[in-house]
Amino acid sequence: MLGVYCPYKEVPHYPLTLSPVYLMKIQPDQGRDHSNGFGRIRILWDRVRFYIPYTWRFLVLRHPEPLIYGIALTDRCNLACKGCHVSNTGRPDMPWEQLVDSLQNAWHRGFRELYFSGGEPMLWRDGEHTLEDAIVAARRMGFFHVHLYTNGTLGLHTSADLVWVSMDGLPGTFERRRGKAFAQVEGSVRQGRHPKVAVIYVIDRNTADGIEPFLRWVHATAFPVMGVMFYFHTPYYGRDELFLTAEERAPIIDRLLDCIKARLPVINSRAGLLALKSGDWPRRLPVAYVLDIDGEYVCCRASDEICADCGYAACTEITEFQRLRPSALLGMLRYW
Repeated sequence: MLGVYCPYKEVPHYPLTLSPVYLMKIQPDQGRDHSNGFGRIRILWDRVRFYIPYTWRFLVLRHPEPLIYGIALTDRCNLACKGCHVSNTGRPDMPWEQLVDSLQNAWHRGFRELYFSGGEPMLWRDGEHTLEDAIVAARRMGFFHVHLYTNGTLGLHTSADLVWVSMDGLPGTFERRRGKAFAQVEGSVRQGRHPKVAVIYVIDRNTADGIEPFLRWVHATAFPVMGVMFYFHTPYYGRDELFLTAEERAPIIDRLLDCIKARLPVINSRAGLLALKSGDWPRRLPVAYVLDIDGEYVCCRASDEICADCGYAACTEITEFQRLRPSALLGMLRYW
C-alpha cells in the first residue's frame, strides 16, 4: 500500500486544520439516489466528465494532478509482521471528525480515488462509527472508488470497491513474514464472497522463493481473486536482513515476467515490472497523497532517502500508464 508509517523526523508533511462543522461537510454527492437507474447513469456521467479532461492533462500535457488519496485510519494491528514497525505504535486512531473533514478537503482539491489502510483498518472505531461508515461517507462525497488494504484476518465484510489482501506465499513461506494466519486469511477470501479481491505479495529475502508456487496455487485452486500484485520490501527503517538490492531484484523481476508469459495471475504489467527493474521512474508521485493522524504526505510516509529503494510497484504502474505503455494501460482498467 502507499501509506506506511516511518519514524524519520525529516519527512515533509502538512498538518490539516479542521473546520468546526463536520457532518455538514458530506455535501457534493449528498442526496443522490444511487439505487435507481438514473442515479447510476449520473454516477457514470460524473466519472466520464471528470476523467476525459483529467486524462488529457495527465497523459498528453503531462500534468501530474491529484487523483489518489490514502488515509491511514489507525496504527493498531492484530498481527506483528516481520519488517513492519507500523503496528501498535501507540499513536491514537484518527477521530471521525478529522476523517470527515479530511475527506471533504481532499475531494475539493481534486482527489477522486480513495483507499483506507492502517495498521489494520478493520480495527478502526470512533464511538459508534466504523470503517463502513467511512466508506459510505466517502461515496456520498463523490469519490469514485474506495479501496481497502487489509491483512484479511478479520473477514472481508465490507462494501469497498476493491479489497487488497496481504498474502506473502503459501504455508511455510507466509509465516516467515506474517505469522501463522494463512488458513484464516484464505478462509476470509473464500468465504467472504466479496466481488473484487486482489492479493498483495511483498517480496523480501524470506518470501522470494515462494512466488511461483503461490501463483500456481492461486490458479489451480481457483482462489477467488483478480490476481496478485507484487511489491518489494521497502526499507523504511534502513536496509535490513529482508532487503533485496536492485541487482538481487532483477532476476526476480525476470521470473515475474516469465510468470506473465505463462499466464499465471500476476497483476503487475510488463511495463511496470520493467520500470521497477531499471529504476527509471520518478519518485514522489504527486498524483497520490496519504494522510495519517499527524498530517499529509506526498506519495507515501517514508523519507526521501528511502525513495531510491522503493519497492511499491503501484507507483511504476502509474508512471508507465502516463507513458502510454500498452500493458500498463490495459492493466489499469482492472481497477475501474
